[in-house]
Amino acid sequence: MDWYDESEIKDDFQRAESILGSGIFEPGNAGHPLFKSAFIELLICLRDLMYKAAEYATPIDFTDDVTIQGKVKDVSSLIKYVRDALCHVDSNNHYIDAGMKASFNVQFGRGRMKVGALEQVNPYPDDTCFFFGTQRIYLKRHVLRAFDEARNGLSPLIHR
Repeated sequence: MDWYDESEIKDDFQRAESILGSGIFEPGNAGHPLFKSAFIELLICLRDLMYKAAEYATPIDFTDDVTIQGKVKDVSSLIKYVRDALCHVDSNNHYIDAGMKASFNVQFGRGRMKVGALEQVNPYPDDTCFFFGTQRIYLKRHVLRAFDEARNGLSPLIHR
């Protein structure tokens, strides 16, 4: 691993920890003007960590609560899918079907939302769910777990 990758990993860890520790994803902050921006930056950092974990340590490839379809095969590809939806407005990752979009719908705790014929469901009272097209990503079950697994795999490889 070169110095640049190591520096990027350290920066990803620091930024993700800072964002996650800020409280921005609490339900009372849903209307905060930086709520979506924080999620975008978090997913950018997380995507980079998924790539670097696969490159230098162990791929983060769990499938628990991941909707396997299309290019989404595991949590790392789900993170890429969501990052692409967030960062590329013209991405098809927002679409439910031709002409119908559903992007960045958020459900705090258990609940359901209806978008056309699609029902977006979060069955977990203890987790926040973000929906993008037909995909969903959970804050605790996907984002935090993937971050922890990447940190466990990559931390021993970087110099402090």
